[in-house]
Amino acid sequence: MRLRIERDALTRGLAMVGSSVPIRPPVPALGGVLLEAAADGLFLSGFDYEVSSRATLESVSTGDTGSVLVSGRLLAEIAKVLPGGPVDLIRDGARLRIASGQTRFALPLMPVEDYPALPALPAPTGIADRAEFADAVARVAVAAGRDDTLPMLTGINVEFHPGFLRLVSTDRFRIVIRELPWTPTEPAAETAATLVPARSLAAAAKAIPGDHIEIACDPGQSILGVRSGGSHHTMRLLDTPYAPYQRYLTETCTATATISTPALIEAIKRVSLMAPRGAQIRMTFFPSTVLLDAGDDTAGAAEETIPCDFDGDPLAIAFNPRYLLDGLNTLHAPLVEIATNGPIRAAALRDPAAGEYELRQRYILMPVRPPA
Repeated sequence: MRLRIERDALTRGLAMVGSSVPIRPPVPALGGVLLEAAADGLFLSGFDYEVSSRATLESVSTGDTGSVLVSGRLLAEIAKVLPGGPVDLIRDGARLRIASGQTRFALPLMPVEDYPALPALPAPTGIADRAEFADAVARVAVAAGRDDTLPMLTGINVEFHPGFLRLVSTDRFRIVIRELPWTPTEPAAETAATLVPARSLAAAAKAIPGDHIEIACDPGQSILGVRSGGSHHTMRLLDTPYAPYQRYLTETCTATATISTPALIEAIKRVSLMAPRGAQIRMTFFPSTVLLDAGDDTAGAAEETIPCDFDGDPLAIAFNPRYLLDGLNTLHAPLVEIATNGPIRAAALRDPAAGEYELRQRYILMPVRPPA
């Protein structure tokens, strides 16, 4: 194998497959990146039995075709520190030689035959805008659980509707819902859903290039894939039913407040200094203001009043400040509408000036119950 490629292109390709290379591989071969040089480009592959990635790099000058398997971590670190410009990758016996300018590296090869075949990408299910999809996944992933003993909560539920995709995540304390338009390859008679590991989907959505992506799902194979051009990612689905969340989607609330998002974020950051880890921040709503307070006379206290437009029954409600900040930052909106039916009922955060699809974005947060 002998080829020349620009350093930046190699770095981007390795970043694309890096999330599929395990830090502690169960077998040595899975710690490697497979490089396949062909007449039409360089193909990079990573796989950890749960997630696979394949990147196609076309701006390559190939001298000799062939395949090598080398440490993915080392190759990525080397590529980052190489001087800018062309990089030569040359197989020399049992080593891969890497040269850029006056810099030289040599990596030992691993047996290519030990590398497992990547899962086949299912047939396309539909097409979505890549930037919108990546943004939606990033917003929803913040609420996915991180406790692997509860796998249902570590996933993003992807629902395939005729005209839109709905992404849902929850860790029991909050629910994030985001919908975005897409074009199915074939009209579906009914809504389908699949549960995808949140970390895997977030990494794939962030890494894959292009303007549009194909989403490919085959529940029978327990695989979801995303593809753009010659690059794709696959991930194994979670085999568990998703938590019922629809009962929290009430549209009628007895109390609604509209507040400047930046002002509320800054006030929460200040007041929550008196709310130790796991403590609450209280919000008391008045017709034109909201009072935020935390702490007590013993450990110290803080309070701040900011303007708001409040409509409804008198309300004092408490939240985990970190979860509340997550929700406000997820909305990306100048104003936030907070709607609830009482101090112990879930509160829905949304952008009051949103468009057709943004109206279907919700961040639903459970309040902290006051002490008995």
